[in-house]
Amino acid sequence: MHLKKTKRNGRVYLSIVQNYRENGTTKTRTIETIGYADAYAGDYDDPIAHFEARVAIMNEERRAGQSAIEFSFPPNCTIDANRTESARWGVAIALAYLDAIEAKRGIEPVARNEQQRVVCEKIEQEERVKPPHSDSSIARRSFEIFAVERMLHASPKHETWERRGSFPRPCDFPIDEAYRALPLIAHADERIARSMRMAYERIRPGHAPLECAHVVLGTFAFDDTDDVDSAGNRNAESRMAVCLAMVLDEDGMPAGYRLLEADPDEHAVRSLVNDIKKSTGARRVVMVAGRLSRAEAIMKMLAAQEDGFIMHRPLETAVEDMRHWVVDDQGYTTSRSGNYRIKSRVRATTVKAPDTSDGKEPAHAARHVHVRDIVFWGRDYALRRQGDRAEAEATTLDGYACIVTSELNLKAPEVFHLYRELWRLAEPFQVLESDFSPSPYPTPLSEHMRAHFAICYAAFFAMRLMRSDLHWRYNAAQVADSLIRMEGGYLAENWFLFGYRSPVSDAIEQAAGVDAARRLRTRQDIRKGIAQARAHIREKRLAEQTGKAEKPSGS
Repeated sequence: MHLKKTKRNGRVYLSIVQNYRENGTTKTRTIETIGYADAYAGDYDDPIAHFEARVAIMNEERRAGQSAIEFSFPPNCTIDANRTESARWGVAIALAYLDAIEAKRGIEPVARNEQQRVVCEKIEQEERVKPPHSDSSIARRSFEIFAVERMLHASPKHETWERRGSFPRPCDFPIDEAYRALPLIAHADERIARSMRMAYERIRPGHAPLECAHVVLGTFAFDDTDDVDSAGNRNAESRMAVCLAMVLDEDGMPAGYRLLEADPDEHAVRSLVNDIKKSTGARRVVMVAGRLSRAEAIMKMLAAQEDGFIMHRPLETAVEDMRHWVVDDQGYTTSRSGNYRIKSRVRATTVKAPDTSDGKEPAHAARHVHVRDIVFWGRDYALRRQGDRAEAEATTLDGYACIVTSELNLKAPEVFHLYRELWRLAEPFQVLESDFSPSPYPTPLSEHMRAHFAICYAAFFAMRLMRSDLHWRYNAAQVADSLIRMEGGYLAENWFLFGYRSPVSDAIEQAAGVDAARRLRTRQDIRKGIAQARAHIREKRLAEQTGKAEKPSGS
């Protein structure tokens, strides 16, 4: 609020007014009408100074929350069909976490990076237009809006862009420029990942060492929907698949990622393991993977070089002894709810040491190692089909999943929870084919894919940090659902009304160091909240305040 002084016929007319933003413009409302200043000359030595001091007191009271906010609505007030404006407080908190790990720092201005300069020159030559006036700023803003949306739920980029009006920061450029920025993000993917890890290690000095790195493999497939002929037939070779190798430390926090060809063999996995050890300093790697065609060879290779594995074992091709052991009810431990049961056994297997450089195996290369078979049955996974006897025998193993691991020091439930990291990767890294459909700007498919995974990795990292600050009490779905619901509808004069509160939202706001469960906020309040949360997240010393957080035990 401020004192407005209007000259009328040589006199000064005073009123107390307040500015606010609406529809992108600044508007003013009158809080109190005072009158002509000279009418108060007999009451105050300096009427203008007196009322300016009064306004200062009113502002101080308002900042202290002592003055009420009043809105007037007629009884027959209707909803404006053209106004769908909202303010997403949950997005603001997610953005603060993304800021805290400095995800955007890896996207340097074009002039500072030769690769990005070449990309922009190529764009200019092909399109014969001048590149955007601020490539790096557009790339950073596009990166953060896409990454934050991925923290909440996996949605196509064009759907994310349709909601940019409720994003806490302005996105005043068209979607085609956001797509033009994807090659810049793609060429910065390694720097983005490195920047986030370095920032994490600074703000959480009590993080786990990377002596033993867990590497989770997940395969994603999608179609290049641009690759069609004049008759609308899709090229069979346009189907693409990629294997994501996510590196996690012993606290379950990301430490980098790699993109491989889908369904890698033992040679590709050996190169991956060696590269991860060299880049992270890890002495040992534990590979976590689902269905791989060369799983047996990969496990033996890892065991031979004293690395570890937690891998899916297909029961369809299991030996008879394995099938009998799985369906035997003895040895299972059933959960209290009865929704799942689990058992394990240890067996010996033979492995050979890796080949030497001349292709000859050293003497006494074969040796015995012990592995643990873990079988899990879940009620939700059982198909429960009904049919003839042959079909019934074929579905005997419905609902069962088997994991084989070299990690004998871990209990069966701990191994199973590590295996579930595969499921946690699925949502934020889900490749949506609509993202790769004909886009507003023709982005090379390979660069679009690299940018996609860089964006998803940032979302995954920020969400893991948030869950770590919540002591892993809530899974990713619970946190994301709460962030989505923390949305306020437009009330009046730049004020938004929030109506959602839960134990999860309270915990998120407490972890972020912001006011909890406020019903009214302005856009300015939200921007201040982002800065407040970012500072709190960066300055927090979780290990010193609460002791080392427990490792994640659920999805």
